[in-house]
Amino acid sequence: MLPASRPRPLHVATIGLAAAALTVLTGCGTVTVPAGPEATDPACATIVQNAPETMLGLDRRETTSQGTVAWGSGEDTIVLRCGVTPPGPTTDACTRLEDQRGLSVDWIVREEDGVVTFTTYGRSPAVDLTVPRSAAPDQPSAAALELAGLIAPLPVSRTCTGPGDTA
Repeated sequence: MLPASRPRPLHVATIGLAAAALTVLTGCGTVTVPAGPEATDPACATIVQNAPETMLGLDRRETTSQGTVAWGSGEDTIVLRCGVTPPGPTTDACTRLEDQRGLSVDWIVREEDGVVTFTTYGRSPAVDLTVPRSAAPDQPSAAALELAGLIAPLPVSRTCTGPGDTA
């Protein structure tokens, strides 16, 4: 994994929104997910419309907010939110995931309380994906890899850099 360029702490609001995304409630088959501040971006509509019907064997569920997709139920729910606040430079792990077609996306990766959160780095609009370890105990990155075809077309302004790279 490569660290992102220039360390800067994540905004408390960004962390709070990610934590809120983890508070997934289900009722009557609908998953409650808070929308990102830029969820109305037309690219988010394309991502939601073209998101797969299944993710890691979990069926897609209806959500309550624009720019969101969910798969699974209860504690095993995987959630995608498009239009989240883009992360700035950070010391959190930043890694480039490339699928078998050669499509790659840079992600900031954090894990807390058994949930791995992937947030696109340098893409607009920014997307986050929360994957509970209970849904993907061995490889939560498989969910992010499954979305490479949806995320890769988004405009890129920055990429993950390593210690020897120049900005």
